[in-house]
Amino acid sequence: MLSVRNAVAIGVLALAGALIAAPAAGAAGVRTVSAGGVVKVGMVHCAASEACAVKPRPKRIAGKAEGRKVKARVVVPSVLGPGGKAPVKLRFGAGALERLAGHSTSFHARVLVKGSGRQSMQVFKVTLKRPDLAPKSATPGGSVPKAPGGNGAPNGEGAHSEPVSGEAPPLARPLTARTVERVGIKWFPRTSWLAYVATGEGTTTTGGATSVFSTVAPCPAQPGSNEGGGSSSGVSLPFEIDFTPTESWFDPATGAAAINGTGSVSFRFKGHGIDLTGSDPEIQINGASSQAVFRFSGSEGTPYPDQRVALLKLATTAPTQEGNTYTYNLLRATLTPDGEKVFAGFYAAPTNNGFGCVSASFTVP
Repeated sequence: MLSVRNAVAIGVLALAGALIAAPAAGAAGVRTVSAGGVVKVGMVHCAASEACAVKPRPKRIAGKAEGRKVKARVVVPSVLGPGGKAPVKLRFGAGALERLAGHSTSFHARVLVKGSGRQSMQVFKVTLKRPDLAPKSATPGGSVPKAPGGNGAPNGEGAHSEPVSGEAPPLARPLTARTVERVGIKWFPRTSWLAYVATGEGTTTTGGATSVFSTVAPCPAQPGSNEGGGSSSGVSLPFEIDFTPTESWFDPATGAAAINGTGSVSFRFKGHGIDLTGSDPEIQINGASSQAVFRFSGSEGTPYPDQRVALLKLATTAPTQEGNTYTYNLLRATLTPDGEKVFAGFYAAPTNNGFGCVSASFTVP
């Protein structure tokens, strides 16, 4: 006959089994890390009859490639519902992707799952690789390979950024202009360009600019263009670049505005000679002459001498207005002739110079 003590013990074991999911392991074989730097390594489970708290232990893990550490962040949801499950992902930064290129490395991700005072450690073991991105025929000073959707270097010769003569001036401020508040500046660069540099070191932001990653572009390509699709096929890319606002103005009499920001965004693909940085945008709303001015600098196959350039021509429409707040949302952008020089002639008018969108907003006090 089953004693009361044994019955209680069995009940406790059954409850523990409901709370503690079995240790997990990554699938056999070697997985490839995509250009976006995110790879799924398994599924974490909550086998309890109530919600489970989930936490990576530790949040950052490392493997070794040729004696160099390759670090990754473990990405999991913080809570799972009863009986729920969710993917466990590793996210690699640009430097880690560079160190991993041409190598395969093993990683162990540990995820703590807790519920009703009981807990389990679910372990995911995976071997990851990244293709060697350096072109076999690349030589110092060699030509820059053709960018997706671009025109490539003419006659097989090296493509280079070309500086412009003189800097783009700021928009002249009328006497009737008013300083504005609650300013927002967003740049959505060309999707095919972002995907291209993501196969190298990618896009980084500093000095007051921030990248917003997603798998769907807020500014999809126009029909018939080569800008790239609205989706990155599940790979997260920095489709949106936000800048910290600085003093800006709007002229109610003419509708002109200068929406200014600070911060830098860099595009790097070392294996293909690309190293460009755009900083401190000025969105000039000025009717048919509307444009986006950036301070650009560059090196390697994209040399540029740290100067202001009118990079983008903007197709403006009337802003949406809520009270005293004005919003210019997703203004279509094309490279100006000077902007084409910055990007080494890859994206030439009249049919291939589309370069995403710009959004600006502000409130008139």
